[in-house]
Amino acid sequence: MEGAAEEAAKAILDLSVDGSSSETTSKNARKKELKMKQREEEKKRKEEEKAKQAAAVSSLKVQKPMAGDDEDMDPTQYFENRVKYLAAQKAAGKNPYPHKFFVTLSILEYIKKYGALSNGDHLEDVTVSLAGRIMSKRSSSSKLFFYDLHGDGAKVQVMADARSSDMDEAEFSRFHSGVKRGDIVGVTGFPGPDITIISQI
Repeated sequence: MEGAAEEAAKAILDLSVDGSSSETTSKNARKKELKMKQREEEKKRKEEEKAKQAAAVSSLKVQKPMAGDDEDMDPTQYFENRVKYLAAQKAAGKNPYPHKFFVTLSILEYIKKYGALSNGDHLEDVTVSLAGRIMSKRSSSSKLFFYDLHGDGAKVQVMADARSSDMDEAEFSRFHSGVKRGDIVGVTGFPGPDITIISQI
């Protein structure tokens, strides 16, 4: 900015020196031209800065998972987005519908067996596998998700914590951003209080 001011001052000084020459443009006309050039350069610089900022903001928006948008979405649009997501998974060589998931307990059996655990009790030496439909998804942060897993007329809360997962944080967040309400899933983890299974996905 200071360099541009110095250049403008030099140009004005040159104009006053060249004033005696017999050019067709007047000194005032040259000043106007100089100011117009400076304005155009400033405008270009500002536009470039805005474009850089817009690119940075759009890249941040792409990285953030949009969990809350699905709830407010039109059902037709939601369906189209899910179909596109599944097609992308297939194109990436991932099977969105694995052939089998081995379940160790039904949700009703799990509730009968582990429903009496008190707060703070976790049976980390026991591993259980459950399957059901996700009817609700809540996130406390990008590292902690809660799901209501329904099956056999019963409900279990699933807590997926990045600390107990084998995935790194980015992979964990990316994986759980793809899990939506209505998905039929299999979960493996250890029993916890309040009929909660702590997931080790």
